[in-house]
Amino acid sequence: MPDNDTLSAPALYRRIAGSFDLSTAWLEPYRRRAVSQLRLQPGEVVLDVGCGTGMSFEPIQAAIGPTGRLIGIEPSPEMLGNAQARVAGAGWQNVTLLEASAEDAAVPGPVDAVLFAFTHDVVRSPKALANLLGQVRAGGRLAAVGPKWSAFAPQLNPLVWQVARQYVTTFDGFRRPWAELERAVPGLSVEEACFGCVYLAWGDLAGWPEVGEAGDTGSVTSPAPRSPATGLPVLPWRLQLADLPGLAGRHLGHSAWHDITQDDVSRFAALTEDEQWIHVDPARAAGGPFGATVAHGFHTLARFTALLREILTVEGVRTTLNYGVNRVRFPAPARVGGRLRMGLEVNGAEQLGDSVQVLYGATFEIEGQAKPACVAEVIFRYYG
Repeated sequence: MPDNDTLSAPALYRRIAGSFDLSTAWLEPYRRRAVSQLRLQPGEVVLDVGCGTGMSFEPIQAAIGPTGRLIGIEPSPEMLGNAQARVAGAGWQNVTLLEASAEDAAVPGPVDAVLFAFTHDVVRSPKALANLLGQVRAGGRLAAVGPKWSAFAPQLNPLVWQVARQYVTTFDGFRRPWAELERAVPGLSVEEACFGCVYLAWGDLAGWPEVGEAGDTGSVTSPAPRSPATGLPVLPWRLQLADLPGLAGRHLGHSAWHDITQDDVSRFAALTEDEQWIHVDPARAAGGPFGATVAHGFHTLARFTALLREILTVEGVRTTLNYGVNRVRFPAPARVGGRLRMGLEVNGAEQLGDSVQVLYGATFEIEGQAKPACVAEVIFRYYG
């Protein structure tokens, strides 16, 4: 399905500005749901990215009140003109509208919350996100809502394309439009609606205190690293051994995606002498219960240490021991030909004699698959 690669966003919206409100009115419940996930309070400053004609303004204003401030960014002058008319008609005195692209907008920040409502082109742009999210206060919130390809009902995707092509210049990343947002919000919550054709994502841009700020709170005392190219958090986190107890309860992010290859699975099968056909015989497995060969559950779990290094580096450590596993389950297959990544949460951390023991919650996700391939609580001990 082709992109609108011959049209810029302003040119695309110039054609539809007059009919935009009527043609997108059916999306109002999703728009309001996204605003509600921002948990806005009176007096807060909100950035509405790609604000269009201002269809999100009313629920935002209801939450922040006259003491709050609303900043709208929109690259299309025609759409922005309609937004200005909406503001004037409502008599709102606390709205600032900027005609600018998300990549170049000079936001009069800082802001408390950011809304991305049906702005697929923006949430797929690292440059835009770096510019906008850099204006959010520590502890600020974001919410995003938009269309996506449905994995639940793929027969609906031609209809999704027919509708969405009026409003986006690219379908890049349309299976997981929130992927770039996850880099900024490792614990991003995502849910789907409308048979999987619409997504809603939200989360907190939790600020990591600077060195010396934590005091006795148990907070991590190392700031999150940021990419010089995008300004967004990058992995791995680099922490000192003394910081580990302060990680308890934090989600640290995800590893990169890794291919699940037949060569890797076959080598593991030979090493463990578990060469069942579902693992090593692609021709037979094609007609089997999973439609392809699958990785052993313990092969997936065995990738923990390597993927951990992509997410977290603990410095000042003399010895690291894998102390065992409290719980492990393999809810879904990891098919050869797919891609896998690991999400990491710290379930607990404590000083034990001359070591720090950490309980890691690991979730091994398969790209495009609802259930994870493995969920485990892994115990590591670090000795300084």
